[in-house]
Amino acid sequence: MLAAYQAQRHALLNLATRVLGCRSRAEDVLQDAFLKLWEGSLNLSRVDAPERYLTRLVRNLSIDHLRRLQLEQRYGAAGELADLQPSEISPEQAVGGQQAVRQLLDALAELTPRMRRVFTLSQLDGLTQREVATQLGASPALISLILRDTLGHCRVRLDGQCSRNCPLAKRF
Repeated sequence: MLAAYQAQRHALLNLATRVLGCRSRAEDVLQDAFLKLWEGSLNLSRVDAPERYLTRLVRNLSIDHLRRLQLEQRYGAAGELADLQPSEISPEQAVGGQQAVRQLLDALAELTPRMRRVFTLSQLDGLTQREVATQLGASPALISLILRDTLGHCRVRLDGQCSRNCPLAKRF
């Protein structure tokens, strides 16, 4: 099991680096993949082609990581604010950050409990869509649709283009 990972580690690292554009982030993804193997949540002994399975795993983890980074960059000034010392944060930045957080919380409050749960598990707890589906007893395709609509609703509300009676919040 781990032998397949070790034999393919260099190729997996190159794949993750190509997807993410950053070798350091690629190392993080490989560490996540290794931990899944080490903890036993993945059993490669039942897989016909462990090399292909590992390639797909690292590719999917890289894409999930990239999506999470893009979401943070799009909606969060958290990265920018985290780099600044508290004395370097201007009042405008603080107010803007507070407003963005309030808008996001308002957008999440408009969603159904199921949509909020999917958002929380996926975006805040860091679970993959497949893990969310398993935990909620739903199909990964349904979780993907719910997440797409949830993020779309939040995006529209943060951009100020959606009323409080948005139909997205009533879909599921």
